[in-house]
Amino acid sequence: MEKKGSFALILLASLWVTYYGENFLKAASSALSPVLIAELGINKGTMGLLITAFFIIYGIMQIPAGMFTDMWGPRKTILGFTTLTVVGIFLFWLSFRFELLVVAQIIMGVGCSVFYINAVSLITHWFPIERKATAIGVLSAASGLGNFTSYMGFPLANAMFGGWRNLYILVALILLVNTGMNFFILKENTAVSRTERKSIKNTLRSFAEVLKDRRIYPFILGYLLLSFGWVLNSWMTLFLMETKGLSYVEGGLVTSLGTIAGIPGCIIMGAVSDRLRKRKLPLMIFSCLYTIIVTTFIFAPAGLPLPLLMTLSFGINFCGSMWVLFFSMVPEVLPPEKASIGLGLVNGLGTIGYSIITPFYGSLIDITGNYSASNMVMILSALVMTATMVFFTKETYGGINKAN
Repeated sequence: MEKKGSFALILLASLWVTYYGENFLKAASSALSPVLIAELGINKGTMGLLITAFFIIYGIMQIPAGMFTDMWGPRKTILGFTTLTVVGIFLFWLSFRFELLVVAQIIMGVGCSVFYINAVSLITHWFPIERKATAIGVLSAASGLGNFTSYMGFPLANAMFGGWRNLYILVALILLVNTGMNFFILKENTAVSRTERKSIKNTLRSFAEVLKDRRIYPFILGYLLLSFGWVLNSWMTLFLMETKGLSYVEGGLVTSLGTIAGIPGCIIMGAVSDRLRKRKLPLMIFSCLYTIIVTTFIFAPAGLPLPLLMTLSFGINFCGSMWVLFFSMVPEVLPPEKASIGLGLVNGLGTIGYSIITPFYGSLIDITGNYSASNMVMILSALVMTATMVFFTKETYGGINKAN
Protein backbone atom coordinates (compact mmCIF):
# COMPACT_ATOMS: atom_id res chain seq x y z
CA MET A 1 0.00 0.00 0.00
CA GLU A 2 2.88 2.36 0.87
CA LYS A 3 4.57 1.58 -2.46
CA LYS A 4 1.34 2.32 -4.31
CA GLY A 5 1.00 5.62 -2.42
CA SER A 6 4.55 6.65 -3.31
CA PHE A 7 4.01 5.86 -6.96
CA ALA A 8 0.76 7.85 -6.93
CA LEU A 9 2.62 10.95 -5.71
CA ILE A 10 5.36 10.56 -8.35
CA LEU A 11 2.72 10.12 -11.04
CA LEU A 12 0.85 13.20 -9.80
CA ALA A 13 4.05 15.28 -9.88
CA SER A 14 4.82 14.33 -13.47
CA LEU A 15 1.25 14.97 -14.61
CA TRP A 16 1.35 18.32 -12.80
CA VAL A 17 4.25 19.50 -14.97
CA THR A 18 2.39 18.54 -18.15
CA TYR A 19 -0.73 20.36 -17.06
CA TYR A 20 1.29 23.45 -16.14
CA GLY A 21 2.71 23.67 -19.67
CA GLU A 22 -0.64 23.15 -21.31
CA ASN A 23 -2.31 25.85 -19.23
CA PHE A 24 0.44 28.30 -20.10
CA LEU A 25 -0.49 27.71 -23.73
CA LYS A 26 -4.23 28.00 -23.06
CA ALA A 27 -3.77 31.48 -21.59
CA ALA A 28 -1.02 32.63 -23.98
CA SER A 29 -3.14 34.08 -26.79
CA SER A 30 -5.35 35.91 -24.30
CA ALA A 31 -2.32 37.29 -22.48
CA LEU A 32 -0.91 38.44 -25.83
CA SER A 33 -4.14 39.99 -27.10
CA PRO A 34 -3.05 43.66 -26.72
CA VAL A 35 0.26 42.88 -28.48
CA LEU A 36 -1.20 40.72 -31.27
CA ILE A 37 -4.00 43.20 -32.00
CA ALA A 38 -1.30 45.82 -32.60
CA GLU A 39 1.14 43.53 -34.44
CA LEU A 40 -1.43 41.96 -36.76
CA GLY A 41 -3.67 45.03 -37.17
CA ILE A 42 -6.85 43.15 -36.21
CA ASN A 43 -9.96 44.11 -34.21
CA LYS A 44 -11.19 42.53 -30.98
CA GLY A 45 -13.64 40.20 -32.71
CA THR A 46 -10.86 38.79 -34.89
CA MET A 47 -8.60 38.43 -31.87
CA GLY A 48 -11.40 36.49 -30.22
CA LEU A 49 -11.36 34.09 -33.17
CA LEU A 50 -7.63 33.51 -32.70
CA ILE A 51 -8.22 32.67 -29.04
CA THR A 52 -11.18 30.47 -30.00
CA ALA A 53 -9.14 28.53 -32.58
CA PHE A 54 -7.44 26.76 -29.68
CA PHE A 55 -10.49 26.20 -27.52
CA ILE A 56 -13.10 25.17 -30.08
CA ILE A 57 -11.05 22.18 -31.24
CA TYR A 58 -10.02 21.53 -27.63
CA GLY A 59 -13.70 21.35 -26.69
CA ILE A 60 -14.72 19.18 -29.63
CA MET A 61 -11.91 16.76 -28.84
CA GLN A 62 -13.07 16.23 -25.24
CA ILE A 63 -15.61 13.59 -26.25
CA PRO A 64 -13.15 11.40 -28.17
CA ALA A 65 -10.64 12.10 -25.38
CA GLY A 66 -12.78 10.04 -23.04
CA MET A 67 -13.07 7.35 -25.71
CA PHE A 68 -9.28 7.29 -26.21
CA THR A 69 -8.94 6.55 -22.49
CA ASP A 70 -11.12 3.48 -22.90
CA MET A 71 -9.58 2.27 -26.17
CA TRP A 72 -5.85 3.12 -25.90
CA GLY A 73 -5.18 3.83 -22.26
CA PRO A 74 -3.81 7.02 -20.65
CA ARG A 75 -0.12 6.40 -21.40
CA LYS A 76 -0.27 6.20 -25.19
CA THR A 77 -2.84 8.98 -25.39
CA ILE A 78 -0.88 11.46 -23.24
CA LEU A 79 2.47 10.77 -24.88
CA GLY A 80 1.20 10.99 -28.44
CA PHE A 81 -0.86 14.13 -28.05
CA THR A 82 1.74 16.00 -25.96
CA THR A 83 4.19 15.50 -28.82
CA LEU A 84 1.64 17.08 -31.16
CA THR A 85 1.34 20.02 -28.76
CA VAL A 86 5.08 20.68 -29.06
CA VAL A 87 4.76 20.76 -32.87
CA GLY A 88 2.08 23.43 -32.54
CA ILE A 89 4.28 25.47 -30.18
CA PHE A 90 7.10 25.64 -32.70
CA LEU A 91 4.70 26.64 -35.49
CA PHE A 92 3.28 29.48 -33.36
CA TRP A 93 6.82 30.63 -32.53
CA LEU A 94 7.73 30.76 -36.23
CA SER A 95 4.51 32.39 -37.48
CA PHE A 96 3.94 36.08 -38.22
CA ARG A 97 0.67 35.79 -40.16
CA PHE A 98 -2.79 35.51 -38.64
CA GLU A 99 -3.67 32.41 -40.69
CA LEU A 100 -0.59 30.48 -39.56
CA LEU A 101 -1.15 31.48 -35.94
CA VAL A 102 -4.67 30.07 -36.22
CA VAL A 103 -3.30 26.77 -37.58
CA ALA A 104 -0.79 26.63 -34.72
CA GLN A 105 -3.57 27.28 -32.21
CA ILE A 106 -5.63 24.43 -33.68
CA ILE A 107 -2.69 22.00 -33.49
CA MET A 108 -1.99 22.96 -29.87
CA GLY A 109 -5.70 22.69 -29.06
CA VAL A 110 -5.80 19.13 -30.40
CA GLY A 111 -2.59 18.24 -28.59
CA CYS A 112 -3.71 19.59 -25.22
CA SER A 113 -7.28 18.33 -25.48
CA VAL A 114 -6.91 14.78 -24.20
CA PHE A 115 -4.58 15.31 -21.25
CA TYR A 116 -6.82 16.31 -18.37
CA ILE A 117 -9.40 13.56 -18.82
CA ASN A 118 -6.67 10.93 -18.98
CA ALA A 119 -4.87 12.43 -15.99
CA VAL A 120 -8.08 12.39 -13.93
CA SER A 121 -8.62 8.78 -14.98
CA LEU A 122 -5.20 7.87 -13.59
CA ILE A 123 -5.74 9.80 -10.38
CA THR A 124 -9.17 8.25 -9.85
CA HIS A 125 -7.53 4.83 -9.96
CA TRP A 126 -4.44 5.48 -7.86
CA PHE A 127 -5.87 7.65 -5.06
CA PRO A 128 -8.47 6.50 -2.48
CA ILE A 129 -11.82 8.29 -2.25
CA GLU A 130 -10.81 10.26 0.86
CA ARG A 131 -7.85 11.79 -1.06
CA LYS A 132 -9.22 11.81 -4.60
CA ALA A 133 -10.65 15.35 -4.71
CA THR A 134 -7.51 16.68 -3.02
CA ALA A 135 -5.30 14.98 -5.63
CA ILE A 136 -7.42 16.33 -8.49
CA GLY A 137 -7.23 19.74 -6.84
CA VAL A 138 -3.42 19.57 -6.67
CA LEU A 139 -3.25 18.62 -10.35
CA SER A 140 -5.69 21.38 -11.26
CA ALA A 141 -3.63 23.93 -9.32
CA ALA A 142 -1.13 23.72 -12.17
CA SER A 143 -3.67 25.66 -14.23
CA GLY A 144 -3.25 28.63 -11.91
CA LEU A 145 0.53 28.71 -12.18
CA GLY A 146 0.41 28.16 -15.94
CA ASN A 147 -2.05 31.03 -16.37
CA PHE A 148 -0.08 33.26 -14.01
CA THR A 149 3.24 32.83 -15.82
CA SER A 150 1.48 33.45 -19.11
CA TYR A 151 -0.45 36.58 -18.11
CA MET A 152 2.52 38.02 -16.23
CA GLY A 153 5.35 36.58 -18.30
CA PHE A 154 4.36 38.01 -21.67
CA PRO A 155 3.95 41.64 -20.52
CA LEU A 156 7.27 41.46 -18.68
CA ALA A 157 9.07 39.81 -21.58
CA ASN A 158 7.64 42.35 -24.00
CA ALA A 159 8.64 45.27 -21.74
CA MET A 160 12.09 44.00 -20.76
CA PHE A 161 13.26 42.20 -23.90
CA GLY A 162 11.08 43.73 -26.62
CA GLY A 163 9.56 40.40 -27.64
CA TRP A 164 7.51 37.44 -26.47
CA ARG A 165 8.34 34.48 -28.72
CA ASN A 166 11.13 32.92 -26.68
CA LEU A 167 8.67 32.07 -23.92
CA TYR A 168 7.04 29.63 -26.32
CA ILE A 169 10.38 27.89 -26.85
CA LEU A 170 10.90 27.62 -23.09
CA VAL A 171 7.53 25.89 -22.64
CA ALA A 172 8.29 23.58 -25.58
CA LEU A 173 11.50 22.47 -23.84
CA ILE A 174 9.65 21.90 -20.56
CA LEU A 175 7.07 19.70 -22.29
CA LEU A 176 9.73 17.75 -24.18
CA VAL A 177 11.57 16.91 -20.95
CA ASN A 178 8.29 16.11 -19.23
CA THR A 179 7.25 13.78 -22.06
CA GLY A 180 10.38 11.79 -21.29
CA MET A 181 9.31 11.68 -17.63
CA ASN A 182 5.84 10.44 -18.56
CA PHE A 183 7.35 7.83 -20.89
CA PHE A 184 8.99 6.13 -17.90
CA ILE A 185 6.37 6.86 -15.23
CA LEU A 186 3.17 5.99 -17.11
CA LYS A 187 4.16 2.40 -17.69
CA GLU A 188 1.95 -0.12 -19.46
CA ASN A 189 2.29 -2.51 -16.51
CA THR A 190 0.43 -0.20 -14.13
CA ALA A 191 -3.01 -1.35 -13.00
CA VAL A 192 -4.61 1.35 -15.10
CA SER A 193 -2.98 0.08 -18.28
CA ARG A 194 -4.04 -3.48 -17.54
CA THR A 195 -7.70 -2.61 -17.41
CA GLU A 196 -9.83 -3.92 -20.27
CA ARG A 197 -9.95 -1.65 -23.33
CA LYS A 198 -13.23 -1.17 -25.11
CA SER A 199 -13.95 -1.60 -28.78
CA ILE A 200 -15.12 1.42 -30.77
CA LYS A 201 -18.62 -0.08 -30.94
CA ASN A 202 -18.86 -0.53 -27.16
CA THR A 203 -17.41 2.93 -26.57
CA LEU A 204 -20.03 4.54 -28.82
CA ARG A 205 -22.74 2.62 -27.01
CA SER A 206 -21.45 3.92 -23.67
CA PHE A 207 -21.42 7.45 -25.07
CA ALA A 208 -25.07 7.17 -26.12
CA GLU A 209 -25.99 5.87 -22.67
CA VAL A 210 -24.20 8.77 -20.97
CA LEU A 211 -26.12 11.26 -23.14
CA LYS A 212 -29.39 9.74 -21.92
CA ASP A 213 -28.35 9.81 -18.26
CA ARG A 214 -30.10 12.81 -16.70
CA ARG A 215 -27.87 12.73 -13.63
CA ILE A 216 -25.12 14.38 -15.63
CA TYR A 217 -27.25 17.27 -16.98
CA PRO A 218 -26.77 19.66 -14.00
CA PHE A 219 -23.00 19.18 -14.26
CA ILE A 220 -23.04 19.93 -17.99
CA LEU A 221 -25.13 23.09 -17.54
CA GLY A 222 -23.23 24.29 -14.46
CA TYR A 223 -19.81 23.76 -16.01
CA LEU A 224 -20.93 25.36 -19.28
CA LEU A 225 -22.11 28.51 -17.50
CA LEU A 226 -19.01 28.64 -15.30
CA SER A 227 -16.87 28.43 -18.44
CA PHE A 228 -18.51 31.63 -19.70
CA GLY A 229 -16.87 33.38 -16.77
CA TRP A 230 -13.42 32.37 -18.00
CA VAL A 231 -14.00 34.73 -20.91
CA LEU A 232 -13.63 37.59 -18.45
CA ASN A 233 -10.06 36.43 -17.75
CA SER A 234 -9.33 36.32 -21.46
CA TRP A 235 -10.31 39.96 -21.89
CA MET A 236 -9.46 41.23 -18.41
CA THR A 237 -6.13 42.89 -19.25
CA LEU A 238 -7.62 44.80 -22.17
CA PHE A 239 -10.76 45.61 -20.14
CA LEU A 240 -8.64 47.10 -17.37
CA MET A 241 -6.53 49.09 -19.84
CA GLU A 242 -9.53 50.56 -21.66
CA THR A 243 -11.98 51.13 -18.79
CA LYS A 244 -9.84 51.51 -15.66
CA GLY A 245 -6.83 53.34 -17.14
CA LEU A 246 -4.25 50.67 -16.32
CA SER A 247 -1.07 50.05 -18.32
CA TYR A 248 -0.37 46.72 -20.05
CA VAL A 249 1.95 45.63 -17.23
CA GLU A 250 -0.53 46.73 -14.52
CA GLY A 251 -3.41 44.99 -16.28
CA GLY A 252 -1.30 41.88 -16.68
CA LEU A 253 -0.45 41.99 -12.98
CA VAL A 254 -4.12 42.15 -11.93
CA THR A 255 -5.06 39.34 -14.33
CA SER A 256 -2.10 37.14 -13.43
CA LEU A 257 -2.67 37.53 -9.70
CA GLY A 258 -6.21 36.37 -10.32
CA THR A 259 -5.08 33.33 -12.24
CA ILE A 260 -2.53 32.35 -9.60
CA ALA A 261 -5.46 32.20 -7.16
CA GLY A 262 -6.27 28.94 -8.90
CA ILE A 263 -3.28 27.32 -7.18
CA PRO A 264 -4.55 27.56 -3.59
CA GLY A 265 -8.14 27.60 -4.87
CA CYS A 266 -8.04 24.22 -6.58
CA ILE A 267 -6.17 22.59 -3.70
CA ILE A 268 -8.41 24.08 -1.01
CA MET A 269 -11.63 23.24 -2.88
CA GLY A 270 -10.66 19.59 -3.08
CA ALA A 271 -9.32 19.43 0.48
CA VAL A 272 -12.40 21.13 1.98
CA SER A 273 -14.70 18.82 0.04
CA ASP A 274 -12.81 15.73 1.21
CA ARG A 275 -12.69 17.02 4.77
CA LEU A 276 -16.42 17.77 4.88
CA ARG A 277 -17.22 14.59 2.96
CA LYS A 278 -19.49 16.74 0.86
CA ARG A 279 -19.36 18.05 -2.71
CA LYS A 280 -22.52 20.14 -3.07
CA LEU A 281 -22.08 22.40 -0.02
CA PRO A 282 -18.75 23.97 -1.10
CA LEU A 283 -20.07 24.14 -4.67
CA MET A 284 -23.07 26.21 -3.53
CA ILE A 285 -21.10 28.50 -1.23
CA PHE A 286 -18.36 29.36 -3.69
CA SER A 287 -20.73 29.75 -6.65
CA CYS A 288 -22.63 32.41 -4.67
CA LEU A 289 -19.40 34.19 -3.69
CA TYR A 290 -18.16 33.98 -7.27
CA THR A 291 -21.25 35.74 -8.61
CA ILE A 292 -21.02 38.52 -6.02
CA ILE A 293 -17.33 39.20 -6.67
CA VAL A 294 -17.66 39.12 -10.48
CA THR A 295 -20.47 41.68 -10.30
CA THR A 296 -18.46 43.90 -7.95
CA PHE A 297 -15.39 43.74 -10.20
CA ILE A 298 -17.31 44.63 -13.35
CA PHE A 299 -19.02 47.65 -11.78
CA ALA A 300 -15.92 48.88 -9.91
CA PRO A 301 -15.28 52.54 -10.78
CA ALA A 302 -12.19 53.74 -12.66
CA GLY A 303 -9.40 54.91 -10.39
CA LEU A 304 -9.89 52.10 -7.90
CA PRO A 305 -6.57 51.32 -6.12
CA LEU A 306 -4.56 48.61 -7.84
CA PRO A 307 -4.39 46.38 -4.70
CA LEU A 308 -8.21 46.35 -4.52
CA LEU A 309 -8.53 45.34 -8.18
CA MET A 310 -5.94 42.63 -7.56
CA THR A 311 -7.93 41.38 -4.55
CA LEU A 312 -11.15 41.20 -6.55
CA SER A 313 -9.40 39.39 -9.40
CA PHE A 314 -7.93 36.94 -6.90
CA GLY A 315 -11.37 36.36 -5.38
CA ILE A 316 -13.00 35.68 -8.75
CA ASN A 317 -10.50 32.98 -9.64
CA PHE A 318 -10.28 31.51 -6.15
CA CYS A 319 -14.04 30.98 -6.04
CA GLY A 320 -14.05 29.90 -9.69
CA SER A 321 -11.71 27.06 -8.72
CA MET A 322 -14.84 25.16 -7.70
CA TRP A 323 -14.68 23.71 -11.21
CA VAL A 324 -12.36 20.99 -9.88
CA LEU A 325 -15.25 19.52 -7.89
CA PHE A 326 -17.07 18.67 -11.11
CA PHE A 327 -14.24 16.26 -11.94
CA SER A 328 -14.71 14.45 -8.64
CA MET A 329 -18.49 14.45 -8.84
CA VAL A 330 -18.98 13.09 -12.37
CA PRO A 331 -17.08 9.82 -11.66
CA GLU A 332 -19.11 9.53 -8.45
CA VAL A 333 -22.45 9.80 -10.22
CA LEU A 334 -21.63 7.60 -13.24
CA PRO A 335 -20.46 3.97 -13.23
CA PRO A 336 -16.69 3.46 -13.84
CA GLU A 337 -17.14 2.26 -17.42
CA LYS A 338 -18.86 5.53 -18.35
CA ALA A 339 -17.02 8.02 -16.13
CA SER A 340 -14.29 9.03 -18.58
CA ILE A 341 -16.85 9.64 -21.32
CA GLY A 342 -18.95 11.70 -18.91
CA LEU A 343 -15.92 13.77 -17.95
CA GLY A 344 -15.12 14.36 -21.61
CA LEU A 345 -18.68 15.44 -22.31
CA VAL A 346 -18.77 17.93 -19.41
CA ASN A 347 -15.35 19.37 -20.16
CA GLY A 348 -15.96 19.42 -23.90
CA LEU A 349 -19.28 21.25 -23.87
CA GLY A 350 -17.92 23.74 -21.34
CA THR A 351 -14.91 24.46 -23.51
CA ILE A 352 -17.03 24.77 -26.66
CA GLY A 353 -19.23 27.24 -24.81
CA TYR A 354 -16.18 29.27 -23.85
CA SER A 355 -15.00 29.13 -27.46
CA ILE A 356 -18.28 30.55 -28.75
CA ILE A 357 -18.60 33.27 -26.11
CA THR A 358 -15.00 34.52 -26.43
CA PRO A 359 -15.33 36.04 -29.95
CA PHE A 360 -18.95 36.99 -29.18
CA TYR A 361 -17.72 39.02 -26.19
CA GLY A 362 -15.15 40.81 -28.37
CA SER A 363 -17.60 41.40 -31.20
CA LEU A 364 -20.12 42.97 -28.81
CA ILE A 365 -17.41 45.42 -27.75
CA ASP A 366 -16.68 46.26 -31.40
CA ILE A 367 -20.39 46.76 -32.15
CA THR A 368 -21.40 48.73 -29.05
CA GLY A 369 -18.13 50.55 -28.44
CA ASN A 370 -18.06 49.57 -24.76
CA TYR A 371 -18.03 46.58 -22.41
CA SER A 372 -21.52 46.96 -20.89
CA ALA A 373 -23.42 44.39 -22.98
CA SER A 374 -20.55 41.89 -22.93
CA ASN A 375 -20.20 42.07 -19.17
CA MET A 376 -23.95 41.66 -18.64
CA VAL A 377 -23.60 38.27 -20.33
CA MET A 378 -20.97 37.38 -17.72
CA ILE A 379 -23.19 38.43 -14.82
CA LEU A 380 -26.31 36.64 -16.10
CA SER A 381 -24.40 33.41 -16.75
CA ALA A 382 -22.98 33.54 -13.20
CA LEU A 383 -26.48 33.99 -11.74
CA VAL A 384 -27.94 31.04 -13.67
CA MET A 385 -24.91 28.91 -12.82
CA THR A 386 -25.40 29.61 -9.12
CA ALA A 387 -29.09 28.70 -9.36
CA THR A 388 -28.14 25.42 -11.05
CA MET A 389 -25.68 24.55 -8.27
CA VAL A 390 -28.19 25.36 -5.53
CA PHE A 391 -31.40 23.88 -6.90
CA PHE A 392 -30.48 21.11 -9.35
CA THR A 393 -27.17 19.58 -8.25
CA LYS A 394 -27.29 16.61 -5.88
CA GLU A 395 -24.74 15.40 -3.34
CA THR A 396 -22.44 12.77 -4.86
CA TYR A 397 -19.87 12.03 -2.15
CA GLY A 398 -19.69 8.31 -1.47
CA GLY A 399 -20.11 7.22 -5.05
CA ILE A 400 -22.80 6.09 -7.39
CA ASN A 401 -24.98 4.29 -4.86
CA LYS A 402 -25.30 7.35 -2.62
CA ALA A 403 -25.77 9.66 -5.62
CA ASN A 404 -28.75 7.60 -6.65
